[in-house]
Amino acid sequence: MVLKPIFRAAAYVAATIFLVLVFWAGLTFALGTSSPAYVVSSGSMIPTLNVGDIIVVKDKGSFQTLQVGDIIVFHNPTGDGRIIVHRIYSMTTDQYGVAIYTKGDNNPAPDAWVVRESHYIGKVVFTLPYLGKITSIIQPPLNYILIIFFIVLIFVAELKRK
Repeated sequence: MVLKPIFRAAAYVAATIFLVLVFWAGLTFALGTSSPAYVVSSGSMIPTLNVGDIIVVKDKGSFQTLQVGDIIVFHNPTGDGRIIVHRIYSMTTDQYGVAIYTKGDNNPAPDAWVVRESHYIGKVVFTLPYLGKITSIIQPPLNYILIIFFIVLIFVAELKRK
């Protein structure tokens, strides 16, 4: 019966993929955001955050509890599409609602923009130092090749298992 080992191997691959998806879904649900992790890509937050650190971000619902000193992730208010990670420098309330002013720890002056709730993605809750450096090495198409390789490796290892 050649089919039995093939089905068992396919089941292990499917279970592995399922567990990864469940982990990611659980993380997004627990943190209340569709993108719970980001890789720091600039030196503006050195020494607190370094290039290549992975930051884990808590939900958009945390906007009402923000305080001066919190590190937040937001869409650049200038509309250039970049995602920024900076510390809250000061906060005020004006006719448009809460206005957040930010500054990178390594920058000499506060940012020129105002962050509003519509720009806000989330608050940094913890950091995994330097783990994001892997993403700078493993970029498409290498990442896809590695994923396929590991899926095939799991499949073949299960077929050879006695």
